[in-house]
Amino acid sequence: MRAQDAGQGDLHDKTRAALHEFFGRGEAFVRQLIAENERLRSELNEAQPDRPARPELTPGSVMEGLIGRIVELEKARAGEGGASAGAETRLRERLVQLEDENYHLASMYVAGLQFHASRTIGDVLQTTTEILLNFIGVGAFTLYLVDEERRVLFPIAREGGEMNELVELEMDEASPAAQMVQRGRPWSRGDPAYASDDVIMYLPLVSGRRLVAVLRLEAFLAQKPGFEDNDYSLLSMISEHAGIAIESAWIRAHAKAVALQRQAVEHLLGA
Repeated sequence: MRAQDAGQGDLHDKTRAALHEFFGRGEAFVRQLIAENERLRSELNEAQPDRPARPELTPGSVMEGLIGRIVELEKARAGEGGASAGAETRLRERLVQLEDENYHLASMYVAGLQFHASRTIGDVLQTTTEILLNFIGVGAFTLYLVDEERRVLFPIAREGGEMNELVELEMDEASPAAQMVQRGRPWSRGDPAYASDDVIMYLPLVSGRRLVAVLRLEAFLAQKPGFEDNDYSLLSMISEHAGIAIESAWIRAHAKAVALQRQAVEHLLGA
């Protein structure tokens, strides 16, 4: 079952919007600095008419000058006449790398906000689905929630397969879930993947030391050969933030709405 196909692009769009807003503000700030610098330079030239006027710098000429200096430094470092083209290539590769890093950081930031803003377990499922499909490239997965009284995992959502094919999983001592409970913390790179022949990994979703769910990653999308470096930080984020969001949604759904009161707040703080 594909979770809300119409919303699959939401996280991508929000990430691009966040980047656009961030760099838009940065560009506006730089333009303000340049305008202020020009104003001060004009005032200085008017106050000291005998001094030679300072050359006018525009954003384009500044950027061209900086790029030119970088190319020259790379050429000098290479120590050969044909290094200019190579330096330009390396510069372009570095710019692409920085672009990818910025996009990844923006994705992490937006995904964290989405988990924080989740009001229901359905919201958490949608955000998790978008990250796995659109950012990590996992095309088949199942989310199991923990039934703490019965000590089983029961499926609540699946991508790339039918729900009616699934059964509950026992949390016996040899199961991955039991090991996750014993570990008692979100997954991070270097932790066991609890993988098997037909499963890429089992990812614990944890709130504090409490295991609330397990995400079984079953297959990558056709164009995805395997995990990349940036994927591990996203998996770690899902492990922690999705777990907290699920627990918060569960508590919110079962707790009565109570008005904030000073006495009650002070009691909680003093407890």
